[in-house]
Amino acid sequence: DASTEVIGLFVWDAAGGILDANDAFLGMIGYAREDVEAGRLNWVAITPPELRDADQRALSEVLKHGICPPFEKEFLARDGRRLPVLLAPALVEGSRDRGVCFIVDMTARKAAEDALRASEERMRLVVRATSDAFWDWDLSSGRVTGSERMRSFYGTGGADIEEDAVWWFERVHPDDRDRVMNGLRRAMEGSDGTFELWYRCVLADGSYADVHDRGIVMRDACGRAYRMLGAVSDVTERRQLEARLLLADRMASLGTLAAGVAHEINNPLAYMVANVDFARKELRQKGAAARIDALLSALDEAAEGGARVRHIMSGLKTFSRADDGELGPVEVDRVIQLVLRMAQQQIQSKARLVVELGAVPPVHANEARLGQVILNLLVNAAQALPDGKEAENEIRITAAPAPPGRVRIEVRDTGPGIAPELRSRIFDPFFTTKPIGEGTGLGLAICHGIVTSFRGEIAVESEVGKGACFRVLLPAWRADAGEDRDGAPGDADEVPEEAAQ
Repeated sequence: DASTEVIGLFVWDAAGGILDANDAFLGMIGYAREDVEAGRLNWVAITPPELRDADQRALSEVLKHGICPPFEKEFLARDGRRLPVLLAPALVEGSRDRGVCFIVDMTARKAAEDALRASEERMRLVVRATSDAFWDWDLSSGRVTGSERMRSFYGTGGADIEEDAVWWFERVHPDDRDRVMNGLRRAMEGSDGTFELWYRCVLADGSYADVHDRGIVMRDACGRAYRMLGAVSDVTERRQLEARLLLADRMASLGTLAAGVAHEINNPLAYMVANVDFARKELRQKGAAARIDALLSALDEAAEGGARVRHIMSGLKTFSRADDGELGPVEVDRVIQLVLRMAQQQIQSKARLVVELGAVPPVHANEARLGQVILNLLVNAAQALPDGKEAENEIRITAAPAPPGRVRIEVRDTGPGIAPELRSRIFDPFFTTKPIGEGTGLGLAICHGIVTSFRGEIAVESEVGKGACFRVLLPAWRADAGEDRDGAPGDADEVPEEAAQ
């Protein structure tokens, strides 16, 4: 089904011809299958002139080594658009001038990056213009007053808003209400003078908005809280953009592995075809006299190859589908094995791979997003290693219990390491040490955001010349973990009577 294809593919020859293509690629560039069948499609012709020298260098490497690192480029679509793509070429086994090319459309990722930058700029302007919705809660009387922005935020113009704490708490999504009230109670009873909450609230039209609520607690001479002041920001659009960027980054990571995945699929496909051909010839030539044991052996081997392809495609499906970010119990071993199945070819072309997976409990996470974190860390480790030293380079991934009640995942490499002055910025958005065109600087920032959303931690240890170790600490899953939702702090214990009042 062409509608489910997420990665474009075409078969090419060294002269520039496109011999075959899937519907996903044809849809990207706006051409029809008739153009392929008539020989009118040429990958050199649909490449902008200024990029053709780089294509020729990549072609030379593929013809020499059978594969080359994935790279970003542009194609000229039929309607004149310049289509940004991530491209991974590989030579077909047994051929000297023909290959297959996997393509990921980077339009969504580029748009998401631009939109996120624009959203950040809009957020700065909003703060400067003090257009957040402000509220003031008198704890002794229970009276809550809000700014004009708060009233317009709820879409009522102020007519139906009540200055009663109960009314305000009823605006909070039922699934978030206990957690929000408990977070405010802890702020009242604790010594910290500030608080920060993320939750959903209902608007006048019945829809829900994602909001970021932060403020201060005012205390009397005895240290008792008597007043709370806060500011609410609508972060619905930002959350949606971040979700799109997460998926776009995940697809780009899969595209980076496309050549290796092609190799992993190519081998079992080759002996599947060979065994099926043998069975067909045996039946045609000998009919009922064909050797049943030989046929069964050939079909068993073909079935085994099909199972390997199915496992690989299962991993691609897990990490390429959009998800709602819902958290639940996730088996770390399963996620790591799925990622390694896809990334193994790229890793083993650069280094020895050492896998040490201890017995660990399920973690409080999201399977696709945890896989995205591990995939990014492994790809970064492979890219940091020097070429031509496969026997010396090493990438080690480990999983082990980490008290109290946590799981530790480490990805360690023997690369050049990270300079001390860069380590403090390594998780900053858009910070990268790679050359222009080879990285956006979002991978580790996205990893940090994902791990933080799991109530986890991510850190790096490194010494120049001795490699780097990225360590992820995640909370083990517990039955009541679902009550702490959307990154809000604390436990969801029972709401005290005085807070409800």
